[in-house]
Amino acid sequence: MSSKPGTQSRGNNRPVAVSDSRTDCKLFVCAIDFGTTYSGYASSTRHDVGDIFCPNWNSASTCTTLISHKAPTTVLLDAKKNFIAFGFDAETKFLEFAEEEEANNLYYFRRFKMILYDKLRDGKERLSTKTTVADIYGKELPAVDIFSHAIKYLKDHMINEHKNRGTTIVDSDINWVLTVPAIWDDPAKQFMRKAAEKAGIDSNRLVIALEPEAASIFCKELPVEKFEGGSDNINVFSPGQRYLVLDAGGGTIDMTVHEVKDGGKLHELSRASGGDWGGVLVDKNFKQMLIDIVGEEFMETFCHFNTADYIDLFRGFEMKKRQKLDEKSQTGKMNLAISATFLEKYGEQIGLNISQRTKETRYGKLLKWAGDKMRMDKVLFQSFFNPSCEEIVSHVKKVLSEQKVKGTKIILMVGGFSESVIVQDAVRKAFPECRVVVPHEAGLAVLKGAVLFGHDPSVVASRVAKFTYGIECSELFDPKKHDSKRKTKDKKDGKLRCNCIFSKHVQTGDILYLNEEQGKHSYYPIHADQKAISFPVYTSEAANPTYTDEPGCKLLGTLKMDISDITGGLEREFEAKLQFGGTEINVSARNVRTNKTARAEFNFLSDEP
Repeated sequence: MSSKPGTQSRGNNRPVAVSDSRTDCKLFVCAIDFGTTYSGYASSTRHDVGDIFCPNWNSASTCTTLISHKAPTTVLLDAKKNFIAFGFDAETKFLEFAEEEEANNLYYFRRFKMILYDKLRDGKERLSTKTTVADIYGKELPAVDIFSHAIKYLKDHMINEHKNRGTTIVDSDINWVLTVPAIWDDPAKQFMRKAAEKAGIDSNRLVIALEPEAASIFCKELPVEKFEGGSDNINVFSPGQRYLVLDAGGGTIDMTVHEVKDGGKLHELSRASGGDWGGVLVDKNFKQMLIDIVGEEFMETFCHFNTADYIDLFRGFEMKKRQKLDEKSQTGKMNLAISATFLEKYGEQIGLNISQRTKETRYGKLLKWAGDKMRMDKVLFQSFFNPSCEEIVSHVKKVLSEQKVKGTKIILMVGGFSESVIVQDAVRKAFPECRVVVPHEAGLAVLKGAVLFGHDPSVVASRVAKFTYGIECSELFDPKKHDSKRKTKDKKDGKLRCNCIFSKHVQTGDILYLNEEQGKHSYYPIHADQKAISFPVYTSEAANPTYTDEPGCKLLGTLKMDISDITGGLEREFEAKLQFGGTEINVSARNVRTNKTARAEFNFLSDEP
């Protein structure tokens, strides 16, 4: 693959009109909500779309018992990297191995979804199928394999669960939906698609759903009694209403603004945005408090040699996060069970009494140790949420200040983290002028909405471009148009050219309609015998970039086009049509002279051939 574009651009056409889009009518739609902390699946048939089946998952541990519609996003492999278990089963089996001191050779992965967002955020390394993820002991394996194990388990569990209920399903009967955060970029989406393919899901029967959109779709169909406040929420989803969707999950916070149109279609008014301020950040703050008291070295040692107790500690904290404030002690204290081993090991290794050490820190008046319990003042417990809440409130203010969403007075809170009363109260306090709407099943809104989206993806009729998208190409040098410093001489034909041209297809902020072709561009080969085109695809935060190496431009991936029919030489015209209005970018191409389709595809992963 050449790093040079090997193409030149001539001309531009206007987009075509909107058309409807529905998935092929399979018997079932099954959605997998792959979350940072918890994952699950749900399904319904085309004959009764709204009757959504969502299984229960059961957990029992030394300190907690939990029945949930989702299971922890946890994968356990043996020493030979073979799959052992997923979810609660993975936790339980790993704890059993750990208690017998047989866990060190295993691979135990938890909360690994955020690796994709981290790669997107830092930009230091492009995402690929060779990207690795570390387990609890720091041992690394290819991330695509771990994601694939989780997806395959959920896929197989869904099929077996229906068989146990008396319904025989084969893969060809199912259209699959996989959820991703709306703030993820195209490489992360393609990575998830690759993982799903590796798990045995046919890519032609898979659609990607954006999490806040799925939740919005679900809530739009709910009767008013399914919301907190009941009849107060009449007309929230009537035509003409607009609302901010605040999807707060375990890892990321996604926000966008939707407007309901006639027929129930949703139009995005503000491009999806957010950050990594989800429930995991609360856990990090709790862990940091422990490190401040006992030291990082002790925490690492305790994790390595007392893994079962370490995991149970954070599992217990997870349960406290999910409780409502009125379920806590009336004394204003939060009791969290902690193993005697933790206290004993600290005394042995450090030589200090943990209560005395705590008094020496800023937590002295807020945290007490009583037997096998850690007693936290409610103020301390709530402080773990403060950084997340502050980021959420700040970003909601930023979104609502945009001119194009003016008049938005409804905030729809969905996602598992939105079930936290602390988070809800922070939003209500910051926006007293807004109606804050929370469905009873906020944590299942994405999952169940993804099922509805799978039956009819056209329900989201338009989206807003997050960036300016373009293709890097070459043009014959024009002194009136191009920077003289960019003039280069082609080694093969001797012609003067200007490379690194940003051939714009979509501008940031554009309204993108489903199935609309956002610009029809023609490209020509540079050399008469050229048989393939491979040109870089770039994004930019600027509205009208001229060159791909300008500040703010970022390499997204490559667009490859087969032009093996060399009849016509340099005059061969190949028309590329790009569609940005869906949840993924699509491309089609044709040889204009022959009117035959030319094979074209995007590769957004750095190791793709």
